[in-house]
Amino acid sequence: MKKLLLIMGVAYSGMLCAQQTNDSNDIESFDEILISADRYGSKRKQSVHEIEVISSKKLSELQGANLGDALQMTGKVFVQKSQMGGGSPVLRGFEASRVLLVIDGVRMNNATFRAGHLQDIVSVDPFALERLEVNFGSGSTLFGSDAMGGVLYMKTRDPKLLRETQNIGDTSVQLGAGNHKSISARLIGMANLRFQSASNSIIGNASLEYQGQKKALLFNVTHSKFGNLRMGRNTFTRAQDSFGIQPYRVVSDYSGLSSIDSLASNDDSYTQPNTGYEQTDVLVKYRFEAKGLHTLNFQGSFAGDIPRYDRMQYWAPNGDPAYLPIEYGAWSYKPQNRMYLAYTFEANDPSQQRFRLAHQIFEVGRLSRAWNKANERLQSDRVNMSSFNYDRKDLLGNWELHSGFEYIYNHVNSIGTQRNVLTNEVIHSKSRYADSFASTQSAAAFAQIKRSWGNTALVGGLRVTYYQLLAAFKAQNLWELPINNTTFSHLGPSYHFGFIQKINDKLLVKASINQSFRNPNVDDLTKVFESQRGLKLLIPSRNLKPEVAHTFDLNVNYRLNSNVYFEAGTYYSRVNDLMSDVFGEIAGKDSISWDGILTPVYQIQNVGEGHIYGFFANLQWRFAPEWTFKRRVLQKLKLG
Repeated sequence: MKKLLLIMGVAYSGMLCAQQTNDSNDIESFDEILISADRYGSKRKQSVHEIEVISSKKLSELQGANLGDALQMTGKVFVQKSQMGGGSPVLRGFEASRVLLVIDGVRMNNATFRAGHLQDIVSVDPFALERLEVNFGSGSTLFGSDAMGGVLYMKTRDPKLLRETQNIGDTSVQLGAGNHKSISARLIGMANLRFQSASNSIIGNASLEYQGQKKALLFNVTHSKFGNLRMGRNTFTRAQDSFGIQPYRVVSDYSGLSSIDSLASNDDSYTQPNTGYEQTDVLVKYRFEAKGLHTLNFQGSFAGDIPRYDRMQYWAPNGDPAYLPIEYGAWSYKPQNRMYLAYTFEANDPSQQRFRLAHQIFEVGRLSRAWNKANERLQSDRVNMSSFNYDRKDLLGNWELHSGFEYIYNHVNSIGTQRNVLTNEVIHSKSRYADSFASTQSAAAFAQIKRSWGNTALVGGLRVTYYQLLAAFKAQNLWELPINNTTFSHLGPSYHFGFIQKINDKLLVKASINQSFRNPNVDDLTKVFESQRGLKLLIPSRNLKPEVAHTFDLNVNYRLNSNVYFEAGTYYSRVNDLMSDVFGEIAGKDSISWDGILTPVYQIQNVGEGHIYGFFANLQWRFAPEWTFKRRVLQKLKLG
């Protein structure tokens, strides 16, 4: 049994919850519409992918502190988290820049998404979401680079035009009189207030929606104030009982004393200092009809200071205060902001043409100061990402063709400053990425075609992407490293092909072959980063190739009746030209002096290939009118 456990990692999740019987997302349906299946909306029985749907109702019931927490609580996705403001989804062994985040049809992954843990998903407000779809497996044909483990497709709430509504809720204010057709407008308000005792947190949300005959407006705002997290008092690990306990906290005094940082007793050793933070999220969406449907979409997420608990925690063997492995007096993301503005036009024609222009701004600052050192370093990165998407559907005889074009441009501005906390003197310092500028652009055309013959359906897709990266370094850079300007370009295809066989009204079988890819980005090619003080310095790489994954999926969907649904499947992925950081050298040296410490040099390189294969099973059972049992088992057989 021990040997079996060593080679097989098993993740179980079970959920028992009360739900209303009229919630269409309780039990999976073959006719359920999946947006991420073809970017427009396709029935489950027409999609070759394994897709889990998480409705807004389910997100509300889970009451997660942020979207990362809510996603973890669904039991459908593992989320890595090392601080309160963190949350990095893992799909089929892929994480971070190998999992694509899409919100309202626009990719969130920008040119600085790293291969390590990410926290960008917490910038999406759960209160603003209408649904979230977890599309497992390769998704590059429809969505482009990074979709190796899958796609997290997030759809925010739309303000409804009156023709789109079915009834009038009790909370609405009617502007007009008479029956439904004569109502000129409707105003709907909603508010939520949550308190979480584990972190002494308060989360407040309010939304106001105006519904008219040809115009609709939605305003949604959420403010979250998270306190320091309190851990449980019982341990279920083999580690010593003191693991995780924080008897001390860091106290900093900038009044001019020789000792800046010191340790003070923590009032409650089960409370973890440097975990709390505040965040405000805003969604404003305006829709109107004029020879088609127009949508203006603004989203903003603003967090001023998210501390890195994993860099600031105290740990000592058996609570020995003489053992002090704390390396930092300060470490936080300051700030962590995301802004999104998009315009979408959907034409009223048979081809359902859709145009979408979007611009996103990502601001991430990393503030750090070594223990008892006066110099505080701030690395500020600002990414401007613009995109254009064109989609359409056409009928070619018995074939359904979905095609489109996508263009994405990223511009990265990375600067570094250093402040002496005792004198307030500020000077230029080392940036995280190329210190002059860095940019990426990609252009892609894609098509997916489907056809059904009775109970059999075929799906095939092809995408061709051109990608280019440019990065410029100053001749006299503050790193004092001999680094040259970087260019990278690549033209390559991705594809998927699959079939769906409906055995009977209860049983559905799916199989597919997919190719996905990840192009090296600014983080891969230009980053200078000390990941472990004195032990590991990551410097820019050269001659990288895109990662390419080939995946085979086989799924079985069985719906016994309206109360029982079962899905199981197996998959295999082979990744070529896998990128990972390995020992490197610069100017013929494998170590250089960094902040006065001789530090080994690492670089990201294509190290070889990897294999992932395993199986999954998912059971949903409504055993009473308002109660549903859900259990998901994911068993990875090998990752190598």
